[in-house]
Amino acid sequence: MKRNLITPFFVLTLVTLCFMSFAWSQAPKPKDYPTRAIEVVVQYGAGGGSDIFVRSLMMPARSQLKVPINVTNLTGGAGVKASTYVLSQPADGYTIYNFSPEQLINTIFGRENYKEFAPLCMVQQDQSIFYVRAESPFKTIQDVIKYAKENPGKLQFTGTTAASPDEVIIMLFAKKAGIKVKYIPFDAAPETHAAVLGGHIDILHEEPGVIMSLIEAKKLRPLIAFTEKRLDKFPDVPTGRELGYDITMGRWRGLCVKKGTPQEVINYLADVFKKCSQDPSYKAIEKANLLDLRPGWKGPEEYGKFWEEEYVRYKEIFDELGYLKKK
Repeated sequence: MKRNLITPFFVLTLVTLCFMSFAWSQAPKPKDYPTRAIEVVVQYGAGGGSDIFVRSLMMPARSQLKVPINVTNLTGGAGVKASTYVLSQPADGYTIYNFSPEQLINTIFGRENYKEFAPLCMVQQDQSIFYVRAESPFKTIQDVIKYAKENPGKLQFTGTTAASPDEVIIMLFAKKAGIKVKYIPFDAAPETHAAVLGGHIDILHEEPGVIMSLIEAKKLRPLIAFTEKRLDKFPDVPTGRELGYDITMGRWRGLCVKKGTPQEVINYLADVFKKCSQDPSYKAIEKANLLDLRPGWKGPEEYGKFWEEEYVRYKEIFDELGYLKKK
């Protein structure tokens, strides 16, 4: 007769080991941190995707960290103004920064150095979509391409800040489609929305969550999505990939601190923010803004490796677009 190898002692031991493994994975709370208010700096204006992301995540974070958390919007210089401010503060974990692709792009153009920051975590990956206002004569992306080819350089796109992920995706699409267009940037997302709604600019590049109310009110109409597959929310909107434009990029969002911040503080904050990213209040906002469609979470080490990979990727794209001067 075969013996039953799964004994009560074995089960108890297994449960104990699992519990110990879980317990060890939790970063311990640093001594005397935090004891005062924390500032989180956002390099974009109020009402945009990054602003919503930070404020949504900080709601559960306040109860987790048990100190006031103040969100500061510091726009200008494609993020350089905000980066300079963060780097002027002590590396003590009391100044947190909304890190995005702009910091990598600014490094490529010599405006700042992303290696002066230490990664905390990545939380979101967005979807990139082109939109026109309801009254636009462009009913499909093919209409846009046809017009642009007949009127080189006349078609205008908008997004936030120059040399941003918005501009990268727009200009990458233009190159693949064989058209010439103009990019008109604004510092704050609501300004880009108003420019397109007012008929001053033809096409908006934006993630869907920020403008969902405008889409549902049929004031803005999506034309093309740069995603791996069609979005359930917009089943009639084709992807760039299916039309022959293999672009699946989207803005990602995370948090960082100044390099030199104690590692125990970094690990603790990353652990706290991971819990916050699973909080029901944050998950509800994430779902409402279609930010739950792509896995976004990365811890400090993985996020740091991701920075390196994205830096190389963006540099290659800017080189391909002819933005980098040849030595």
